[in-house]
Amino acid sequence: MNLPSMNRFALGLGAAAAWLALSAAAPALANGRYPSAGQILVDPADPDHIVVRATYGALVTRDGGEQWSWICETAIGYSGFEDPMMVVTGDGSILAGLFDGLSATHDRGCDWQFAEGPLAQRNIVDLSIDRADPASVLLLGSSVMAGDAILTQVWESKDDGRTWTQAGADFPSTFLGVTLDSAPSDPRRIYVSGRRNGPTFQGIVRRSDDRGATWEELDVPGSDDRHLPYLGAVDPEDPDVVYVRRDGDGADALLVSEDGGVTWREVFQAVSLLGLALSPDGTRIAVGSDMDGLWVAPTATLEFTQVGQLGVRCLTWTPQGLFACADEPLDGFTAGVSTDGGKTFSPLMTLDRLCGPPPDCGGESSTGRTCPELWPGTASFLDAADSCESGAGPGGTAGAGGSGTSAGGSAEGAGAAESSAGGGCSCEASGGGRAGVLLSCLAAAGGLLLRARRRGRSCPGR
Repeated sequence: MNLPSMNRFALGLGAAAAWLALSAAAPALANGRYPSAGQILVDPADPDHIVVRATYGALVTRDGGEQWSWICETAIGYSGFEDPMMVVTGDGSILAGLFDGLSATHDRGCDWQFAEGPLAQRNIVDLSIDRADPASVLLLGSSVMAGDAILTQVWESKDDGRTWTQAGADFPSTFLGVTLDSAPSDPRRIYVSGRRNGPTFQGIVRRSDDRGATWEELDVPGSDDRHLPYLGAVDPEDPDVVYVRRDGDGADALLVSEDGGVTWREVFQAVSLLGLALSPDGTRIAVGSDMDGLWVAPTATLEFTQVGQLGVRCLTWTPQGLFACADEPLDGFTAGVSTDGGKTFSPLMTLDRLCGPPPDCGGESSTGRTCPELWPGTASFLDAADSCESGAGPGGTAGAGGSGTSAGGSAEGAGAAESSAGGGCSCEASGGGRAGVLLSCLAAAGGLLLRARRRGRSCPGR
C-alpha cells in the first residue's frame, strides 16, 4: 500500500521540478504537480486489470500493462493537490475517497458518481476491501464539524460500493481518524488509527472484534498529532499481528503489535516510509521510499535487508508479484513489478504506454465528457504516447538500483533517465545520490526533464 506522508525532500524538490516544467509547458498540466504515482491497485478477480493513482489522474490497464488509459481528475470529481485513497472491488468497480465524498465507477471507469445521503460532502480518508470477499468494502470518514467537533464513522458496503450502512456508532467527537483496515483472516476484526484531541493529542489505534459494533482504544507509543500512526498491514493469518507506520520529523518508524495493538515495538526506522506491503502468505514484509530505497525482511525475524535503491513511492504485494511506484526519469518506470522479492523490477507502466482517455467511454459519461479535451495538453507535458494503435511492447528489467534496460534502451547508472522504447537519456551527477541526480537533470534539462526520455533524443541543453 501507499502510506500517507509528507516527504520533506519530495515536496521541496518535486515542487521545484513541477514549477520549472510548468513554466516552460504551461498550461499543459492544470495542477502543476510533478508527475508521479502514489498507489497501485490490482483487481482481486482479474490480475490484468490494474489501476495506478498518479498526481495527474488515474491510469488503468485491462491487458496487464501493454496499454494504459488515462482518467482525468475532473471526471473522478477532484482537482489540485488531492491524493484520494482508492480500491478496486470484486466486480472491477473503482472507488475513490475524496475530501468531498465518495466517488465510484461501476462501468470500467467511464461514469463516476458521488455517493448520496449521509456520505455526501464527507471527507473520506480511507478505504479497505475484505480479502476473502472483495465485494465487501469498509470506508472511514472523518470530518471537522461546527465547533471543531469531529465526526468520524466507519461504513460498510456488501455490493461493491453501491449501497452503504454505518458499522456501529459514531466515534467520540474528539477522535480524528486517518486509516483503517480489516484482518484478512477475520473480517470482524477492524483497526482504525488516528489521534484524540488534547491535551497530548495522543496517537491511538481503535480495535473492534465485532465489525464495528464496539471498540477498544489503544495507545501507540511515541505518536501524537505531529507523529501520527498510519496502519500499514494486518497479517493474513493472525488478526493480532498489525503493522503501523509512525510519522516522524525526518525519521519515520515501523512498529508491530503481536497482541492486537495492546503493546508495540519498533522494528525499523528510515528517513521516510512511503510504501509498505506484506507478501500474500505473510512471510515477508517490504518497506521503502524515494529517500531510503527498498528494504525486505522475513516477518519471523523482522531483520531488514536493503535489496535496492529503487525510489519507492508505493508498494503492493499480490500473488503476481511485488508492485512498486517509482520516479520514471530516474528509475525507468512509473510502476513496475518484481517476481524475485524486489531484487529486480520489470516496467509495468511507462509513459509511452499511456494512450489517453478510454476510447469506449461515450460523450455522455463523466470521463468521455471531460477528459478528451484535457488530454492533448497533459500528453504534451508528460511526453506520453502519440498513438497506441500498434501497442507498446513489454518493458525490460530494472535492477535493484532502479535503473533498467528495455527494448532498445540501456542503463547508465542508478541515475539514468531510462527509455522504454528507444535510447535513454542519462543525466550524471557529481554526488549527492538521488537528490544530486535529480538536481543535475533539472539543471541540464532547464525544467523539461520529462520530455527528454524517448525516441533517441539527447537531454535539452547538453
